[in-house]
Amino acid sequence: MSYRDLAEHLATLAKTVADNHARLEGLPLAKAAEGLEKAAAKFEIKLKDFLGGRGPGIRELEEMLKSPQAKAHLPLPGLNIVCRSVFGSALSAEKLPAAKKEFFEKVKKEQAGERAVVLLKEFFFKAAQMPPPSADKVALQNELLRLGGLSDDELKFEFSSRLKAVGILKKLAQANSLPVSKGAKKGDLIDVITHYARRAYANIAHRA
Repeated sequence: MSYRDLAEHLATLAKTVADNHARLEGLPLAKAAEGLEKAAAKFEIKLKDFLGGRGPGIRELEEMLKSPQAKAHLPLPGLNIVCRSVFGSALSAEKLPAAKKEFFEKVKKEQAGERAVVLLKEFFFKAAQMPPPSADKVALQNELLRLGGLSDDELKFEFSSRLKAVGILKKLAQANSLPVSKGAKKGDLIDVITHYARRAYANIAHRA
């Protein structure tokens, strides 16, 4: 079916419904009408995106970047992880609002809306499934090893999300007997944890 045929079909259908709306009734017809309305709404969104030069997925991506999930789970390091997944490289912006704009414009330019939406949804899902580590000593020791195997972007994301509290960082350092003072600041804790996590992971990998 051509789009002209579709337009003529919809126009004929719309006239038939309008002319007979007062006598239309029954559950089967109502369910069919509801399904048609939902399909038409989805088609209208895609049509507007196409006519506006936005491409598939762009509108949904824009909404996701403004969503509560983004506010909860998408700091700058997280957005860089998503960007690397889509394009193989991080963003140049150093502030989150500018980085979101840069990412959005890049996705539009490369017509990567659908891929970006899929990967961002996966990122949100995984981030929501990762609570702060347990206070158990063995769990915190395993956490240090896990951190040692992460990329720089992934580490930055951990320290800006589930491990952002100074109290958690101190517990992690204490459980692994890391050389930190009681008054150590967050930046110092992150540096020490990163150093020893990398070293512990390298030792385990070397033995394997």
